[in-house]
Amino acid sequence: MAHHHHRRYRRRNPFGVSGGVVKDSLWTAGGLLAALYGAKLAGQTGWLDVGVTAAAAVAVSFLGKAVGQASASEELLKGGISATILKAIAQTGAVSLNLGLGTYVPSYFSAPTSSDAYGRATAPTIMLPAPTKGAAAGMSGGRGFRSRFVGRV
Repeated sequence: MAHHHHRRYRRRNPFGVSGGVVKDSLWTAGGLLAALYGAKLAGQTGWLDVGVTAAAAVAVSFLGKAVGQASASEELLKGGISATILKAIAQTGAVSLNLGLGTYVPSYFSAPTSSDAYGRATAPTIMLPAPTKGAAAGMSGGRGFRSRFVGRV
C-alpha cells in the first residue's frame, strides 16, 4: 500500500489586514471618542475646548498605559490627538464639521402633505354625497331601495 502525503493548505489573507492593525485602529477610535467625551464633560467652548480635548487625550493615554500596554497607550494618544486636530480645524472655521445629521440642511421645503407653505395643516376634504330630503330617506338610500332594517325596533 502506497503512502499518501497529506496536502498542506496554506492560510491566505487576501486583504492583507492583520489582527494587529484592527486592534490598533480600535484603540485609536477609542482614544478619539474618549478625548471627545472627556472634553464634552468639561463643557468648554472655543479654543479652551480644543485645549481641554488635548488634555483629555493625554489623560486617556496615561490611563491606557496604567491599564493596558504601551502600544495601547500610544494608539489612544493618536486618537486623542486626532480629536484635538478635528476640533482645532472646526474652531478656525475653515471646514464645518457638523457630524450631527450628515448632509441634511434645514430648509423651508414642505413635504407633499395637506399643509400650506408655513406647515399649517389644513382640514381634510371629505367627498360626501349630496344630502337628500329627510333623514330616513338618507338612511334608506333614496328611491327604489328600502332597507329591511329601517323602521324595525
